[in-house]
Amino acid sequence: MEMTNCVRCKKLFPKIREPICEECIKKDDKLFETVREFLDENPSSTIMKISEATGASHKRITQWLRDGRLELVDVEGELKCRHCGEDITTGVLCEKCHLEVSRQVGDLFSPKAKAKPEPEKPARQTATMHTRDRRTPQTK
Repeated sequence: MEMTNCVRCKKLFPKIREPICEECIKKDDKLFETVREFLDENPSSTIMKISEATGASHKRITQWLRDGRLELVDVEGELKCRHCGEDITTGVLCEKCHLEVSRQVGDLFSPKAKAKPEPEKPARQTATMHTRDRRTPQTK
């Protein structure tokens, strides 16, 4: 099992999937719950207001938006589609780009996907044989 240092607290831990230790993941989940409770009570808050009230950084809140754990409501310009630049409320792609990427990925794995034609190989000649020494054997 690979051991690594947590990117947040620098503690050595066995890396399973995330670059952060179990304790930091629990702290992160607790902070997310605090943000969620704040949003339940203050549904139209800005990122700055959420950050000031809960202690969650702007970067962490934006990451939760990108991960799809939070969603913007009636706010333009805060999140942009990574492909076309359109305003979005959650995730990394707008609906149009998401559908296009999904279609392209589906085409890659569909059984009807056209395989690239292999370049034609030159026709192989029929193998012929002969003896190493073509001279007739000498008799004694």
